[in-house]
Parts: sequence; C-alpha cells; structure tokens
Amino acid sequence: MAAILAAAWAGYYFLYPKAVLARYTQDVLDEVSRAVASKDRAVVGETLKKYMTDDAQIHLEVRMFSITQPEGGKPEAQDFDRTVFLNFIDNILYSLTDYNYEPMLQQFDLSTDHKSAAVTFNSKEWADGKSYFAGTPVNMRFSSDTQCTGHVIFENKKPLLDKADCAMQLRAIPKPEDMYKLQTNPAALIQLLH
Repeated sequence: MAAILAAAWAGYYFLYPKAVLARYTQDVLDEVSRAVASKDRAVVGETLKKYMTDDAQIHLEVRMFSITQPEGGKPEAQDFDRTVFLNFIDNILYSLTDYNYEPMLQQFDLSTDHKSAAVTFNSKEWADGKSYFAGTPVNMRFSSDTQCTGHVIFENKKPLLDKADCAMQLRAIPKPEDMYKLQTNPAALIQLLH
C-alpha cells in the first residue's frame, strides 16, 4: 500500500502540470535567493532580468514601521517597468553592506491552457547599511516582510514574471554599536524618531 501511495505522489509531483510548473516557479524564487546570497550585484541583476518579461510591470508599496510609528506610516508607492526596477534594485544593493532574501511561493493558480499562472509569494528580507540622520552616518539593520501577488507566463516551462503588486513592511533599527551617535546628537535622534 505504501508503494502505491508513493508512486501516486511521485506521479503527481513529477508529472501533473500544475505541480511541475509550481515547482519550476519556486525554483526560480530559490535561484533569485541564491543570486542575492552571492552578494554580486551583477549576478542579482542578470538573474532578475532572466526571469522577467521585457514588458514586466511591478508596483511596490512600502510602509515604514518605527518607534514612533508602530502601526506603520503612510505607504509610499512606485510603479516600475523592468529596466527601471532593475536599476532600482542595483541602487539599493549598492548602498548596503550585507543582505539576504528568502522568498516562498504561497499560491499558484495555473491557467487552463497552462501558459500562465496567477501567483502569490512572500519573502523576508534583511540588510545592513548606513542611514544619515542630521548628517550623521548610522549603521542600521533593515528588515522587511513582503507580500506579492502577480502573474507569470511560461516560455518552454520557464516562468517569467509579467506583473507583480508587492506590499513591503519595512523596519529600520540602529545597530547597537552606533547608538552613541544618536545619543550624543539630539538633532539626529529627533530625525530618527520622526
């Protein structure tokens, strides 16, 4: 009986189109995560470019959480095409000293013709870098939780992101070793708190 169940599961996992294409989609997310882990901005850019359609559209909404805004401030939103998004990511990574990205596919709704899918994925990110408060550089730890809904199309079973609508909850906390910079500079502390 166990052998029959194992064979049925293997058939589903390796042959059922929805399962196969969902696995390929998660594999792409994992490849992007590995590219980010390489800390090579060129590799990150090329990997993202490889898995986006030429006319991909990304909407990003960022809500900043802080000591004075525990519920989050007013979200900032921006729309990107592929080129502008790739430049945006490169500029963000340039300013950071370390970073990590862990995405996970949450929902996968394959179209009846198996040529596209509606997807939902979330990710957890963290990064280290400097922020400036009243002209004072402060080492910070940034962390975020991001939820995206989107659409992928398949070219030879390769998923390409066509559209994404992402909401990010971003937190920034001064690194303990730099807290003295804020404690000795009232203008910087006030700027951090607002």
